[in-house]
Order: sequence, then C-alpha cells, then structure tokens
Amino acid sequence: MKNVTRVLLLLSVIAIGFSSCSKEKRIERHLYSKSGKWNNTLYDYKYYNNGTQESSIVYQNAGYIDFEKDGKYTWVLTADGNTEASTGTWTNTETDLIMTENGSTTAFKILEESKSEMKLEYTETNGAEKETYTLTFEKEK
Repeated sequence: MKNVTRVLLLLSVIAIGFSSCSKEKRIERHLYSKSGKWNNTLYDYKYYNNGTQESSIVYQNAGYIDFEKDGKYTWVLTADGNTEASTGTWTNTETDLIMTENGSTTAFKILEESKSEMKLEYTETNGAEKETYTLTFEKEK
C-alpha cells in the first residue's frame, strides 16, 4: 500500500510540474504567435493615498505592444494626444509578464489571458501612496 501511495504522489508531482510548464509556454506562444501585436484597448490608472482613491484616469485605444519571438518588444503608448515608444525585452511565467527596459524591470500580473485577449496589472506602493495600472489588450488579427 505504501508503494502505491508513493507512486501516486510521484505521478501527481510530475503532472503538476508538466501543467505549470505548459501554461507558461502557452502564454509565451500566445504573446508572439502570428502577428505578436496587441492593441491596448483600455489603460486604467488609479492613485490612492492612505487607502483612499484620489484620482483615476482611463484611456481607450492607448497604443499597442508588439512582442517578438526572440524576447524583444516595442511598446507604443498614446495618451493625452502624446505618443511615446519604448523597446526592451520580455519574459513570462505562468502568472507574470516581466518587461525590462534600460535595466528597469516591471512585473505585470497576468489577470486574464487567452489567444485574443489579455489583462495585466501592475501596482506600485510607496509608503501611504499606491498606484495601480490595469491594462486590457486585444490581439491584432
């Protein structure tokens, strides 16, 4: 009986290991497959001070991110009539999209992800102040 339990435990651990790797790889393929271009349909910024939301800004059609298979990206952000472009590298885990630009790394939490839609969130806290960025993307066909 002990041997059967050990075998089942070992198989469970192996299955969990394979499923986590496959989810990470699936997300990676979704990011760059076909065009790799994701339109930023909604950019939602919220500022909190001492737990109270003091401001909120929402942009629609705020640019795009173009993910390349070799781990590079181009991000074009359009807001308030201004357009800014940045480039860097990206990697992912099954829960985060990690983007590095000029030595500065930002880990976005993947809230939702599919072949055609993605929702990311980044929160920055500094003492009593907190800023939350929630970004919604649709894959360009």
